[in-house]
Amino acid sequence: METLIVYKSNTGFTKKYVDTLQRRIPESEVVEIDKFKVKDAQNASYIFFGGPLRNNKILGVDKFLKHYEKFKDKNIFIFATGIEPISNEKKENVIIINGLNYYHVRFYLLPGGMDYSKMSKMMQKMMQIGLKEAAKKQNLPLEQIEGRLTQPIDMTDLNSLDRMLDIYHRLKIKSK
Repeated sequence: METLIVYKSNTGFTKKYVDTLQRRIPESEVVEIDKFKVKDAQNASYIFFGGPLRNNKILGVDKFLKHYEKFKDKNIFIFATGIEPISNEKKENVIIINGLNYYHVRFYLLPGGMDYSKMSKMMQKMMQIGLKEAAKKQNLPLEQIEGRLTQPIDMTDLNSLDRMLDIYHRLKIKSK
């Protein structure tokens, strides 16, 4: 296996990107972060890690980067999915908060989504608290804001993988 894709996905939006990566890189192997072993990375030349964002923190990336020294000579791509608008400032905040500036990795921020029904009970409770605060700040009835949770929001754009895959293919051609 030349390419390894490691991921964490809570509600399916990161997994949607992972499935597309796997289809577009047929020789790849996919592993969930909870089943990731360093030996999985040792045979790969290219490693992708994807995870969802929570308060600018990429879930699962700490567990992945804990072993960085053992695969730092590989081509590493990290991507994060989130529901907030993508901007240079947002990207820079994610890089700093996750300490990615201390590693030699390529980082991509991708649009994700939100599905309240697929969240853990604890996360649902946290969302409710956040919504109450948002309603208060915006001086809106809570029901109006809670209504936003009834339908999943899917902002995934599989074409946003193109830039990452373009770099991946260029590196592969260069290494031949």
